[in-house]
Amino acid sequence: MIRGTSATIYNMGLFKSISSIWSEKHKELYKAETHDAIRLRMHRAMSWMRKAQEFEVPDDADARLIFSWIALNTMYAKWDSDIDNRDPEWKVREEFLRWIVKEDVTGRIQESILGNRKHCDRLLSEEHLINSYWGNPTREEAIKARTKPRKIGKHYHDADEVINVLVPLIKCTSMLRSQLVHGMSTYDSSANRDVVEAGAKVIFDLVMTILQVIAEDGLWENDAVWQPVPYPPMQPHIRRDR
Repeated sequence: MIRGTSATIYNMGLFKSISSIWSEKHKELYKAETHDAIRLRMHRAMSWMRKAQEFEVPDDADARLIFSWIALNTMYAKWDSDIDNRDPEWKVREEFLRWIVKEDVTGRIQESILGNRKHCDRLLSEEHLINSYWGNPTREEAIKARTKPRKIGKHYHDADEVINVLVPLIKCTSMLRSQLVHGMSTYDSSANRDVVEAGAKVIFDLVMTILQVIAEDGLWENDAVWQPVPYPPMQPHIRRDR
């Protein structure tokens, strides 16, 4: 079970710090009428993380996980009207993760994962969060899943290999998020509750770190990475009477 007032206070302080830094940068970019894409993405992501931090773990782990995932999705999502040729979401997400880990020269993302290693291992070893298990839900497949953290473990401490932890970790978290959002689990259920709590802790801290890296380390500057933003605010073409 994940508790800790000190962690909550730290996260609130970190969010306040990121908000303050980005607020000043946003004003500067808005005045210069530039970097519209990252300004919108950060605005959206910060709004979801502001709400996510209101939900405590373990009491509201489901909500914290879902709101944190929405913030992550805000940062990497792309949109292409060509349905037949657009990249699948998992590919877009993985490309984003690989890019941001590479650009995170101070290793903050690695620190976040290392700090949550026991929770990461819990997610990675959960057979119910692995697609192959559901294709063949047997004891043998479950055993394979339980050995996964040992195989991945060597990558935690290698800055050049940490992406090999992050990608499968996010795949497991994505499965967990899908089970919650699409009604494939019961709200506040005691079944596998520790997995939901671990997922909420890991994804919340990871997204907070990603926003910190973007705001403090200048990753906002690469405008090509953030374009295009899906569903930007639009003025109505036709007036609608209420």
